[in-house]
Amino acid sequence: MLYHLTARCILPKSEGGLQIEVLFIDTDYHFDMLRLVTVLEHRLSRSSEETIKLCLGRLFLAYCSSSLQLLLTLHSLEALFCSHPSLCLLIVDSLSAFYWTDRASGGESVALQESTLKKCSQLLERLVTEYRLVLFTTTQSLMQKASDSAEQPASSKLPGDGDTDYRAYLCKAWQKVVKHRVIFSREDEAKSSRFSLVSRHLKSNSLKKHAFMIRESGVEFC
Repeated sequence: MLYHLTARCILPKSEGGLQIEVLFIDTDYHFDMLRLVTVLEHRLSRSSEETIKLCLGRLFLAYCSSSLQLLLTLHSLEALFCSHPSLCLLIVDSLSAFYWTDRASGGESVALQESTLKKCSQLLERLVTEYRLVLFTTTQSLMQKASDSAEQPASSKLPGDGDTDYRAYLCKAWQKVVKHRVIFSREDEAKSSRFSLVSRHLKSNSLKKHAFMIRESGVEFC
């Protein structure tokens, strides 16, 4: 989905894109440039090396291997945002990458465990506000709500209630920043190529549900 989102942003308007710049911060080291190029090639009516280079010229890519490095990277971004007014989207994949290492290094103190992520969250909130950015981050579903929902018949669950088992586990400073939550899941069949997403607006509690498939050309909504 991140490749789909990135491609849509960096494609020219003549090809149905937004023609804006994107900053992608990869903390999981999963970013695959060849995969993004493949998606772009399928989206362009006339794919050429020059056109691909123009699209990729709108993408800024940074790697971080610790929460402290992420914090330092975020502190260094203001000059980039000031010099690139068309840089509108900031992606962090993922914000939970250092959850366990931060917990281990913080000992028994929750404040120490969450200290760096709290600073990152506050800085992200300020950057989004001051530079009018769209922030899209990913987190792993490490926690689930402890409830008796497992004993609840599937037929009694509300349609689109895909995030009822989600438990927010990152620091409260980050929870204040979140405005929308999108939960991705695979269809029931183990080998199914269909996926679903449930998007919930946390303030109004309104939600939307979509199904999609992942092809070589990228995401295709059903």
